[in-house]
Amino acid sequence: MRTFAGAGFALCIAVALVAFTAQRTVSAHPAPCDFLTGGGFIMTTASGQHEVAKGTFAIGGGCKHGEPTWGHLEYHDHSSGLNAHWLEITAYLAEGDGLGDTGTDPKTKQPTGTRLVCGTARTNLYGDVDFMVRAHDHGEPGTEDQFDIRLTQNGALVYTTENEPGMPHELNDGNGGGGNIQLHKPNPSTDGQLGGNCPARAVVF
Repeated sequence: MRTFAGAGFALCIAVALVAFTAQRTVSAHPAPCDFLTGGGFIMTTASGQHEVAKGTFAIGGGCKHGEPTWGHLEYHDHSSGLNAHWLEITAYLAEGDGLGDTGTDPKTKQPTGTRLVCGTARTNLYGDVDFMVRAHDHGEPGTEDQFDIRLTQNGALVYTTENEPGMPHELNDGNGGGGNIQLHKPNPSTDGQLGGNCPARAVVF
């Protein structure tokens, strides 16, 4: 009887440990990553031509199938003629590396907040560069959404909209900009975590 009781007790402990381990495994599974899309234009003097010009953009970023490698970038400075076309997306990050600025739009129930999209791009003026885009979704109707871009090469800054008066650039702020940044809820394919490599972020200016 004592042997049977002991075996039964051991079996109960084993079942409990399996259940606890399974619970820990489920809770430790990373939450799906959101993703970002956007397009529009800002008014910028980043070209150095001493005139305010339009900078048009299309941006996307997010995690796909476990890696922060989905996205795109098209950017055109209408003063200098700069064109940047993405080659590779290397990082999708939350500003500050945390999700503290992430909220929910009360109208759409979609996430809001700031994301950094990083990668490499080909340009007609500088050759291949590293880029970092800072994009902010403030919720609908999008009047306070933001976009700024930085291009670096071999650890040196070659172009940025970040050091102008009034930065960050708000879309639809009455100064001539326009467009929309939209964060989207996770879906079955966004099963990764925010992260990646962003060399342009490390450049100090």
